[in-house]
Amino acid sequence: MTRMTSGERMQAIMMGKKPDRVPVNPFVMGYAAQITGISIGDYYADGDKCFEAQFAAMRLHGYDVTPMYGYASAGPWEFGGEIGFPYKSGHSAPYVIKHPVNSVEDVENLEVPDFDKELPGAYGIADILGKRCYELGMPVTFQSGSTFTAASVVAETSLFLRWVIKEPKILHLLLDKVSDMYVNALEYFAEKYGAEKCMPFDGGPVESNTLLSPKQFKEFAYPHMEKLHMKIKELGFPAVLMHPCADQNLNIPYYIELREKMNWQGRYIWLFGPETPVPDQIKAFGDHDIICGNVDPPSLQTRSYEEVVMMCKENIEQGKDSPSGFILAPGCEFPPGAAPIKLMAMMDAAEKFGRYD
Repeated sequence: MTRMTSGERMQAIMMGKKPDRVPVNPFVMGYAAQITGISIGDYYADGDKCFEAQFAAMRLHGYDVTPMYGYASAGPWEFGGEIGFPYKSGHSAPYVIKHPVNSVEDVENLEVPDFDKELPGAYGIADILGKRCYELGMPVTFQSGSTFTAASVVAETSLFLRWVIKEPKILHLLLDKVSDMYVNALEYFAEKYGAEKCMPFDGGPVESNTLLSPKQFKEFAYPHMEKLHMKIKELGFPAVLMHPCADQNLNIPYYIELREKMNWQGRYIWLFGPETPVPDQIKAFGDHDIICGNVDPPSLQTRSYEEVVMMCKENIEQGKDSPSGFILAPGCEFPPGAAPIKLMAMMDAAEKFGRYD
């Protein structure tokens, strides 16, 4: 039986063609540290170790996506705050120690980091990993959003959420400055590696409808998202990995509006949380964009191999025939503490239930 390589499989799906089977993106981050024996702190603090751990995990399991760098609390370090790397027991990702914004005056005095000399914060680490990917002909995937989630940790978070109600002007000023940082990042990576060799990654949980109403999403998150995605179109990036994390079902009309307003020929790769059924994603975006599955992440850690296979089977059956392609994935990061056999279950399900030939 003719088999594709992972690269051929992803190339096929990006070109709108049928691969031999459904590709698998397990959204591996901290898990790669666990199975390669490095500390999760070193994984996030050292771009070379981060690349090598992910590259080893990719080769070990045979899944279909390449290394990337990012974490949910991005933003504070780049604006002059302080983060901690996850060296302590129970930590699984970088966390904020000091927010750079703790008052209205801090927003007014905040300087947008530029990328002309030393790269700000974690972008120096991301660039090391990106260079390793580029040298091997793999896409350079880097964090380019979300503006709203990043701003919620650039500012002290409870203060930020109060500003949604009480200080809309200062909130927009902060969001403008954070989005300007992301514009600088987009321009830097496009110029250094070529936009056609890159894939921006946009995603965050603070826009979720547990924290933000659709009206507030439209007022605060949407304009700055539109600004960045128009820049993505202008610079010529061919694809964007979009991860609207957690329950964003009531925000989907605005993601559709963004898609239609851009009139962009590139492809979004949508990775919603498990709260958004795959058929709903296909209805909203499937005619043009690639849909990712959204297997429940905690279940990947807590359920048996057999149960995970069946969960993945259901996910594949819902999405396999999406008009513009489907990728099996969890609804967020693969659990760092999950047993390797759980990722094997995802691969086995793709082989058994996801074949097109």
